Amino acid sequence: MKISLFFNGIVLTFDKNDSEFDALAIYQDKILFVGSENKVRENITHYIQKQATETSEEIILEEIDLKGNLVVPGFIDSHMHPIIAIYFKTQLLVSNVKSYFELSKLITEKAKKKEEGDWICCLDFMEERLSNPKEQIFPDKRNLDYIWSKNPIILIRHDGHICSVNSLALEKIGINKSNISQFQSKSGEIKTLENGEPSGIFTERATAIALDNVPVPNMDDFKEACIGFSQEFASYGITTIGGMLQTDETGISGSMGAIEVPLMQTFIKEGILEQDYVFYLDLKKPKKLTRFAKSFDRLSGNSGKYKIGGIKIFADGGFGARTAYMFEPFSDSKEKEIGFLVISQEDLYKRIEETLDLGFQVACHSIGDKSNKILVALYKKISKARELTENSSVLNQIGEKKQNKFRIEHASAITEDTLKEAAKIGIIISTQPGFIDSEHEWLEKRLGPERIKYVYPFRSIIDAGITLAGASDHPIESGNVLNAIQTCVIRQGFVPEQSIFPYEALKMYTYNAACAINQEDIKGSLEPGKFADIVIIEKDIRKIPTDQIGTTKIISTYHRGKRIFIK
Repeated sequence: MKISLFFNGIVLTFDKNDSEFDALAIYQDKILFVGSENKVRENITHYIQKQATETSEEIILEEIDLKGNLVVPGFIDSHMHPIIAIYFKTQLLVSNVKSYFELSKLITEKAKKKEEGDWICCLDFMEERLSNPKEQIFPDKRNLDYIWSKNPIILIRHDGHICSVNSLALEKIGINKSNISQFQSKSGEIKTLENGEPSGIFTERATAIALDNVPVPNMDDFKEACIGFSQEFASYGITTIGGMLQTDETGISGSMGAIEVPLMQTFIKEGILEQDYVFYLDLKKPKKLTRFAKSFDRLSGNSGKYKIGGIKIFADGGFGARTAYMFEPFSDSKEKEIGFLVISQEDLYKRIEETLDLGFQVACHSIGDKSNKILVALYKKISKARELTENSSVLNQIGEKKQNKFRIEHASAITEDTLKEAAKIGIIISTQPGFIDSEHEWLEKRLGPERIKYVYPFRSIIDAGITLAGASDHPIESGNVLNAIQTCVIRQGFVPEQSIFPYEALKMYTYNAACAINQEDIKGSLEPGKFADIVIIEKDIRKIPTDQIGTTKIISTYHRGKRIFIK
């Protein structure tokens, strides 16, 4: 057995005193000591001497010179989609296309590797990235037919809230002018052309209708992609993931949603995941959470690496598809669209209540200002009825004491009055700074100069006393934490008065994110007894030019005392 001593560094603990030291020691999977180098060495000596009198096991000392590098707790991504991210690695990414000509070229090349009639799935498209303003429209079936008509094509927008298919794909799906009304629902829309024919564009939950028809990759491809995904996130310093999983065919993943949990359980059994996971399940019936929790606990054994945190609910849509629920119409919408709720307020209230009765968390997707207002009001109503406070806790159905922390996922447009109400009941906001990178060039056009003042309002959220947790929503955005921290600080020039300091941004991905997943008692700060999840960074990002934070290198990542990445 060995004790690893890390010394001659800058150790930011993120404990309650925001302590800063120059050394720490880890033993097996836990942090043993943190403090000055002299004090830590002294404590190690005493510890080894004590162990020698109590056991016959020899403990050796490994010394690691940090050479002035920065050490922080392992990063926690509080909201991302692991199975969708792994799936993305098996498909055609069109993230960087700047014209329909480039898109056509990529699809044509992909088609050469396919049999005629095989599906081509194009992911991460964003029309705002196209160089020619005249091309900056989301394509319908006519555009895709012009590009390629010999294979069914599905094109999924960057945010996942809208997709488009060509005519051959519509034919395979079985939707036409005469039967389109049978497929329409309140939680999503199949858009039509002026003549009443389906346009090929699906929004929100209706995207599942199209996705249901896309073949699922084979298991070997999935496993290879999973290994690559885990290694990629380790290189970003991520040691714990808040994973959103679909459980049936009715969500945005379509038919593949039904295999997300079995796939994740297969990866656990195969031992190819490098990070801990806390899962939030997209369920209509919260009572199923207990069964899922027990199954993941069995897979975890005594390690507790894979836990069910709670339920994932969608309240509204997104800015890209103009489906986020807003008080006023989108500024660039000719149809005066204001978005919509994808669930009734009655059903939302009931689902939240049932989840809390079981002792699990609620993580609710809400982007528009009106949606956030409604959600906070519902949380407040439930909180008052239960006389919950920020520190209230109950035993969940598998005997764990958990705090009833209400989460809002994204909270992209949220007004000052809504923030004040959210702060009163201890709501946690899980935010995605990467959205600013993707949206900053077109958000003002979509929302207008006044509303953008309270879009991704990080400064206002923190000043209101709300816990702000960091996340990526990967694969919607990159999982690169240092890039996200840079965005928190400089915001691409977007509403700069809402910028925050690097230390505050680091806290979003450490202690605050641990709070968001109900694990601040075992991770999120560097304190004795907590898991030895640490990231070593080549520079102190608090003290370098802010535009260099994103290019700063991760030296190594340790998860539960095991090094899972080295530069």
